Amino acid sequence: MNAQDRLRSIRAKLSVLEGKMSLAIMDAHKIVEEKQKRINNAHRALQILKMICVVWHNPASQVYLVGSFDGWSTQRKMEKSNTGMFSLNLQLYPGKYEIKFIVDGEWKVDPLRPIVVTNKGYENNLLEVPD
Repeated sequence: MNAQDRLRSIRAKLSVLEGKMSLAIMDAHKIVEEKQKRINNAHRALQILKMICVVWHNPASQVYLVGSFDGWSTQRKMEKSNTGMFSLNLQLYPGKYEIKFIVDGEWKVDPLRPIVVTNKGYENNLLEVPD
């Protein structure tokens, strides 16, 4: 193989590599664009969240809040103020949620809040987060 043939062969291989590199760069750009869209969507979703303060006015030693806002999966401890009132701040999306309080180990509804009855006959409080 003479020098010109080797040069053509090298140029052909370089062209193939350039093509592969261009495809890889285009794929990387697509991935970056998709991730940026997800970031933008998450940012918009976070902007919709509202800060809500839930309060338990009745006497107690310890109060936890549970609710449909997280699928009833966690008991969130409420903070007791100097006046004896319990409160908890939550960031929630606008909508309606059912909540219940665990007061000194006993599940209770707050009589000062709207009450809903589930199809199984359980009473819960209604928490509405406005738009």
